[in-house]
Order: sequence, then C-alpha cells, then structure tokens
Amino acid sequence: MRLFYFLIASILVTFVWGDPLGKKWESNKNCEACHQEFSKRWETSRHANAHYSKNDLFKKSLEYIVRKHPTLVLDEVTIQCAQCHNPRLTKRHVSNEEKVGLLFGDQQTQKSFHKMLDNVTMKNGINCMVCHNIDEIHLDKKKGSGGMKSVKFGKQGVMFGPFADAVSPYHETQQRAHFVGNKPTLCFVCHYSYKNKHGLEVYATGKEYEMFKEGEEGCKDCHMSKPYKGYASNYVPAGEKAKSRMIRMHRFASVDNSNILNDFVDVKGRTEGNKFVITLKNHAPHKIPTGYGLREIILKVTFLDKQDKVLAKKRYVLGTKWGDANGKTTIPHLAVKVLKDTRMDGKSTNAYKFPIPQGAVYATYSFSYRLISKALAKELGITDPFFLKEYTFSEQRVHL
Repeated sequence: MRLFYFLIASILVTFVWGDPLGKKWESNKNCEACHQEFSKRWETSRHANAHYSKNDLFKKSLEYIVRKHPTLVLDEVTIQCAQCHNPRLTKRHVSNEEKVGLLFGDQQTQKSFHKMLDNVTMKNGINCMVCHNIDEIHLDKKKGSGGMKSVKFGKQGVMFGPFADAVSPYHETQQRAHFVGNKPTLCFVCHYSYKNKHGLEVYATGKEYEMFKEGEEGCKDCHMSKPYKGYASNYVPAGEKAKSRMIRMHRFASVDNSNILNDFVDVKGRTEGNKFVITLKNHAPHKIPTGYGLREIILKVTFLDKQDKVLAKKRYVLGTKWGDANGKTTIPHLAVKVLKDTRMDGKSTNAYKFPIPQGAVYATYSFSYRLISKALAKELGITDPFFLKEYTFSEQRVHL
C-alpha cells in the first residue's frame, strides 16, 4: 500500500504541475539590459525578498505553523502561502497522495517539491514576470485576495504594461488596463484581504483603502511614486529617438527603502495642562499599521528634569494582538480572535495623551515602527536584523 501511494504521488508530481518559466524569464537580471533603473529599484523592495530563503519572518512563521499543528506538512503550508509570495509557482495544491509521500520521507516526492519551491524563479520573488505577465485579473473580493488563483498569465515571452506603442527586441509587448492610471486592481490581487482557516480576517489593506480613500490616489502613488518623466527602456530602435514617458519608480516602498511613514504621517507633540499630547495625522487611505498583522507603530515619551535626569518613560503601541483558543498571543494565521486592535483608521487624526510627572522640564518623543514585536520575534526564533530592528522615523525634544 505504501508503495502504491508513492507511485501515485510520483505520477501526480510528473503530470499535474504547470510549466516552469524558461531561463530567459526566470530572473530580473535578464531584464536589466533594457530596464536597469526599474530592476535596481525593485531589488531594494520586499517584493524581491518574498521567498522564504530571503525572508526570515516568512520562513520562521511557516515553521511555527507546522510546529503548532503537527498534522501539517511544511511544503503543504509553503505552497498555500506561495499563492501570493511566489505566484509563478507551478503548483496550487498538495494532494493527499503527495502529502503521504512527504510524511513518509519519499525521496522522489521530496526532491520534486524541493525543485519546485527552491528554483531560481521562486527565489527571485515577486519579479518582472509575476506582474508584467498578468494578462487578466479575476479577483472575487467576497473571497479576498487570491494571488495566482485570481489571475491569468499570458504566454511566456509576452510582457504587459501601460503603453500601447512599446517595442522591445527581447519580448512581445501589449497594453493592459490594469497597468494604466491609478487604479489599484493589480495590487489587490494579493493585498486586498485574507481570512485564516478560522474565518478571522488577518489583513484587509484593500478593503480599508476602499473605505477610507479620498480623491484618486492609489497604491502606486505612495508605494511606487507619482508619475515622472523618464525612460521606460534603455533600448531605442535604430534611427529613432528615445521616447520620454511618464513612468514610476519600481521601489514598492517599505520602511527600509523609503521615508514612507514620514511622507504620509504627521507627528506633533504639545503640552495640554498636565498632559503631553502626541497627535498623529494619517494621510494614507488605509489603516496604520496595515498589511501583515504583527506590525507595530510605537510612540515613546521620555520626561526629564532640568538636569536631564530621566523622570519617566512612557510608550503606546498601535497594532493588533491576536489570540489562540486559550487567549495566548499568537500569529494572525493561527488566531481565533483579536485580543486588541489599536491601529489608526485611514485618513484620520488621533491624539495620544501621557501624564507629565512632577518636576519635568523637557520631553523627548519618537515615532517608530517594528515589523514584529520583540516578544513574538523571540518566540518564532527570528534572527534577521531587518525584522528585529526598530525603525525610527521621527524624534523630537521639546521644552514643556
């Protein structure tokens, strides 16, 4: 019987997976000759680090889920998450037969999964051939983000973009509406909303955007850039003049490659009677923090006397705490309830008040950001400094 399952698993591995990308399309490095600026900016993004081999939080979260639920297989959970993390994955589901093969350590099954999950295309993250090879988008917002399940990719060798007259010697080029203008349709494929197996919505950036948006700003204006005059390609056909276009940075701004929080959140401190008040104004059309549910914004106030002796330290955290069935803090994908949610709504202003201790003459206050709390980072075993660092965006000293 065991041999039967292994044979079935091997047959399925051989015949039901999709075609992998050819060498010509597997990496952004093959695009740099004509699109060097876009490629270099993209390399600074979290999109470029979507694969678990480059993302310690993702990797340790996968391992944590399996550790908490021994009936799950690591490759099985990885494939579920890869619908968005690595949408060029050639497989969407793990069959029962394949799971048996993985559980029993069948070398052929393990080798096939390793080949699929750890190849050059997967390790290259959300690269050029993920977004610019999307021919059609069929997002069902009632079901939330579907990643690769919500798109139809074009044939290899066709790149889709915002320009109807683009020409390339390397690939065929066609225009598609989801690249034109400010609409966030393409972003919503992975960033609209998602519910875990308990029916708990663990992120809903797209839904928040639709609730709080004002005007016509979209994800592109903030996380790429406003359109500016430049060149979409270094290639110019012989005898023709380089064509200037309205383009955007392909940086997909995060806390490590931009000043996005300074750009879209105003931070001001003032005294109000016996309280020190920090006012935050969120210009973004979604909550802050948003996205993956372990992110935190931290307000810190230190009160000092006239000799600069520290009298008191206060802090307030904007974020979400997730609980398991026992009420213990856990990660969003395993949670059964929200224990606390102190995030700011989009397009809103909030004031946070801190009592001023007697004898205080000065106050320093800061506005910072963490991708995961210290406590959960320790529990998951995070070691990458990128995820352990507290990113300070604003720090001021005032006389009270």
